[in-house]
Amino acid sequence: MKKIITAYDVLISCPGDVSKFVDKIENAIGKFNNFYGRENDVVLRPISWKNNSFPQFGAHPQRLLDKQIVENSDFVVAIFWTRFGTETEDYGSGTEEEIEHMIALKKQVFLYFLDKPLNPSNIDFSQYTKVQSFQKKYKEKGLFFIINNEDELQNAFREHLELYIDSIIKGKAFNSAKGGKLILWVDDCPENNVYICNILENYGLKFDLALSTERAMNLLEKNNYSLIISDMGRKEGSREGYVLLKQIRDNGNNIPFVIFSAGGNLPKHREEAEKNGAQGSTNNSTEIIDMVLKLIIKS
Repeated sequence: MKKIITAYDVLISCPGDVSKFVDKIENAIGKFNNFYGRENDVVLRPISWKNNSFPQFGAHPQRLLDKQIVENSDFVVAIFWTRFGTETEDYGSGTEEEIEHMIALKKQVFLYFLDKPLNPSNIDFSQYTKVQSFQKKYKEKGLFFIINNEDELQNAFREHLELYIDSIIKGKAFNSAKGGKLILWVDDCPENNVYICNILENYGLKFDLALSTERAMNLLEKNNYSLIISDMGRKEGSREGYVLLKQIRDNGNNIPFVIFSAGGNLPKHREEAEKNGAQGSTNNSTEIIDMVLKLIIKS
């Protein structure tokens, strides 16, 4: 039986010290295709300079790679460990250039930093310093995840793939039915939530951000929100999420409220959250997205 299959090209970009982990990325793509992809008529094709480029002359090598494989890719997965890579004409490394190129094209970037121990004698500290500087730069954009080993890399990337593709497939239908809903997200480190915001925006949801309880209460007076997401500990206090929740409930406002914080998936935290009037508590990106969508539909 013939089917219409949607194919996406996934560019794999990394310096040489991470090349041995590329198999893990390709395994994640393979498992995605065999399960989620088969069920949803989607196939992902891994793209890399090693397997998909060809000899060519007339420009800087990175410029040629950009034309051959980068510009035609639908999104990129980039991994750093201890090496930043070789400089190009305009950037500190080819991987950096490919990331910036994809961002400029408004395409999805999956960025990971390996925090796996390595013998100091095997580290080029001038390269590692560049990696750390790059990570610090992108912290403000909330684009990356830190992972501890290659198995965690494989599992995290597969989970993120499913979340992202799911938002594309189901986002249009959800957007037409429930799109345009406004959510208030309260967190004094909003850069940590950019990835999840991007996923939810594919469903047509919109966000206002508040760094404090005071700011959140001011916004609640002015706007009509469908849901509130809050962290727990902020500069104001270690249980500030509950302080905000109490103020909202004391005002007679029954708006759905979920907590997204470290430890938020522990049974004792879930029980306490519900006891205080929240609709849920988690620290898992997949679960918070699921919570939000279900609560929006219910509302």
